[in-house]
Amino acid sequence: MFLKPSFAAILASLASVEVANAWFRLPCAQPLVQERIDPIISPGKVSQHLHSLHGGNAISMNLTYNSARTSTCTSCAVTQDLSNYWTPTLYFKDPTTGQFEKVPNGGLLVYYQNRGSADVSNGGKGLKAFPPGFRMITGDPTKRSKLYTEGLGTQAELAERAIKSSCLRYGTGNTGYDFYGFPTTDCEAGLNARLHM
Repeated sequence: MFLKPSFAAILASLASVEVANAWFRLPCAQPLVQERIDPIISPGKVSQHLHSLHGGNAISMNLTYNSARTSTCTSCAVTQDLSNYWTPTLYFKDPTTGQFEKVPNGGLLVYYQNRGSADVSNGGKGLKAFPPGFRMITGDPTKRSKLYTEGLGTQAELAERAIKSSCLRYGTGNTGYDFYGFPTTDCEAGLNARLHM
């Protein structure tokens, strides 16, 4: 394969640039299962709603750090990552039939971002692993709209800003848009929900 001179020059210049904020992404294909379990909110019990579960195959109602480490495979591309990730399964109410239909799940893409060497809360330079037993919950199932002005900086506004979505409409002639809550149109090319910690 031969590269055009302009592309080769760009590659050479990029190779000499020092990257300050690194990240890696963890793509997960279709969910392992969709079940009414949530080992953080309701361990050992049936969850209030259905979740789409990705990651290590040792997922259970009573998942712990040690039991997650016994996974023998994962639905994610990085086979060494035996973590589990789950989100509520979305449904659409058909206006014609009144029936609830499961929204197709196109997978999950997890980004681990390094906030840079100035990030004192992360112990400084370098991407750090979560400590053993780390669990994270994001979102508020009772929220239905955005309340705070973006950039306000209060804890309530930051928590609200941590969950933002995009309605993807490329290839349709329609303009995509970012939103909080639920989209107001069809998202012909998909829905991209972003959860930030």
